[in-house]
Amino acid sequence: MHINRVFICAIIWSVLGIATLQASEHVLDEHIAAEFGMEFAQNYLQASQVYDEMWALFPRSSDGALLYPVYYGGHFFSEKGNLVFNVVDGHLAEAETGIFAELLKRDCVEVREVRFSYQALLLIVDDICCFVANNPDDAREVITWRIDAPGNMVVVGISGYNEEKEAVFKRNVMDSPMVKLEAGRAVEPIIPRVNKNASTPDSALQLQPGVRIYIDELGFSAGFPAARGQQAGFVTALHGLPLEGQAVRLGSVSGAEVGNVTAPIRFSGSADGAFISLHQADFSRTVDGRTLTHSNIRPSQGMILVSVSTPPDGTMRIQRNIVVTNAHFNANMGGGLVLTDMIQTTGHALYGESGGLVFRPVGNSAQVQGVIVGSDVASVTGDNMFFAWSEAVNHAIGVVQE
Repeated sequence: MHINRVFICAIIWSVLGIATLQASEHVLDEHIAAEFGMEFAQNYLQASQVYDEMWALFPRSSDGALLYPVYYGGHFFSEKGNLVFNVVDGHLAEAETGIFAELLKRDCVEVREVRFSYQALLLIVDDICCFVANNPDDAREVITWRIDAPGNMVVVGISGYNEEKEAVFKRNVMDSPMVKLEAGRAVEPIIPRVNKNASTPDSALQLQPGVRIYIDELGFSAGFPAARGQQAGFVTALHGLPLEGQAVRLGSVSGAEVGNVTAPIRFSGSADGAFISLHQADFSRTVDGRTLTHSNIRPSQGMILVSVSTPPDGTMRIQRNIVVTNAHFNANMGGGLVLTDMIQTTGHALYGESGGLVFRPVGNSAQVQGVIVGSDVASVTGDNMFFAWSEAVNHAIGVVQE
């Protein structure tokens, strides 16, 4: 199996169109200010507006694929809340007169010169994806790889990393100045365990983002409302489990039957998703006091998000101020199965939280970003939660977000 990143990007971007600007909706978020400080919150507010504008300016090919300018070296939100724009060495004049010229002059934008272009880093990631997918035995110890925008490099996590394994990687995979090797932390999709005693309290028995659902006595969390053709429903993540046609129950294994799992169920590449068709179209469009909205703006490293899901104890929880630690996170799931372009965060995810909603708070809107997939294997608290981007999931399972 060959994973062609350019082809994947072309498919994803073909359904995006031009980003819808929502800068007018941006307001100072009190939760962000309370945790990170007022100065950070004010900087982040302005930088978020600029980020949305920047997203709309990226050129696309005729088939919708994103085209990175030769001077573009990536971007991220800094610890001060500013937007950092990486410019490749020797190309500063092009950047200052190019399509982002006006944005780079904003007070909340920091311009920094780096060595490597973002396109070059993406090609490195693609090569590693192909090696892992095509050589599952030789790639067992290559467990994660990601683009580190602040470091301007690709960071590869090796199981039991030492000098000998570094030499093996450089000999068998690649030896590049764009790659940094480190001790890796294995991740896994949070496959739900049977927990018949943990049910959502009666007061929360409403079809809404994050609520506990049971399928064949396995607990998941609901994601976001969507439609497949004329059928109303919602999206969750089932990790490719063979649950097609199974009844979906709300709150507990004996709860009301609200719908059924509808094919296709996807768990590969950049998607982990499944569509639940509802018997009645009554899925809530509000979460945490905000209205759910569609957004095709991909999360960036340093962006602050919110998740809502139901952990093993059966009580829904909202995790605010989750920070994106990597916007292009890739994981070797074994047997040639590779998850690509996931978004990793500082959030937590345990059994039963698979499929829960991740959103970006923008004023009174909750911009849907994706569904929870997994977390660190060895962490008892489900550290480093990662999720699948909603646009990739929607395309993979053929739904339209409502």
